[in-house]
Amino acid sequence: MLELNKIYNMNCIDGLKLLEDEIDLIVTSPPYNVDLGNNKYNKKPYDLYNDNKDHKEYIEWLNDIFTLTYGKLKSGGRVCINIGDGKNGAVPTHSDIIQMMVNIGYIPMTIIVWDKCQTSNRTAWGSYLSPSSPSFPRPFEYILVFAKENKKLQYKGKTDLTREEFIEYSNGLWKFAPENRQKKFGHPAMFPEELAKRCIKMFSWTNALIVDIFNGAGTTTKVAKDLSRKYIGFDLSEKYCEIAESRLNGIIA
Repeated sequence: MLELNKIYNMNCIDGLKLLEDEIDLIVTSPPYNVDLGNNKYNKKPYDLYNDNKDHKEYIEWLNDIFTLTYGKLKSGGRVCINIGDGKNGAVPTHSDIIQMMVNIGYIPMTIIVWDKCQTSNRTAWGSYLSPSSPSFPRPFEYILVFAKENKKLQYKGKTDLTREEFIEYSNGLWKFAPENRQKKFGHPAMFPEELAKRCIKMFSWTNALIVDIFNGAGTTTKVAKDLSRKYIGFDLSEKYCEIAESRLNGIIA
């Protein structure tokens, strides 16, 4: 049995098997499988994980993980998956994940488009000024939201959503900048606290159990603690787990 409100340096499959508490909400961002470190847009690799699986193998790997999470969720529990498509949209990763989740048994709730407000930074044109082979860089990502068995939460709790937040967050187009502290935290693919905050407040009551199965530098667990939720984070990297713990303890912000 795992203790709550902790970061675990372990494979999420092994960790989830030890988790007896039912999960209210999973907020996570799987590795995008875009070969970080050799990708010309991001030369910094993950600490341990090889982000360059065959696409079929990658989806099968995720299928094993999210099949396990299904059994650990409460009825009405939610999963928020932040993901981008590969190869400037040529690999429809988000579509394959949706089909995978439906096949497992999850109910699709919504697709949120995260506009990262980076259009001005676009420099990859492909065949510039030519229809020969144009490139379509993605200044946006997806947040795919699913539920187990029922779209409605099956118990009543307390919300910390304000009226203004609900109106803003219920818009399916979210606009905010990506994480700009990569050098500080040493992680190549972090989502910002704003993303975690919106998902946690919009899809869970206070005191809910929030889990990130790919916790990385600990954004989900840090925000969950700030928002008076219980939390658990899993990650393979000892270095990332140490960073996540430091954020929880206020050593780094």
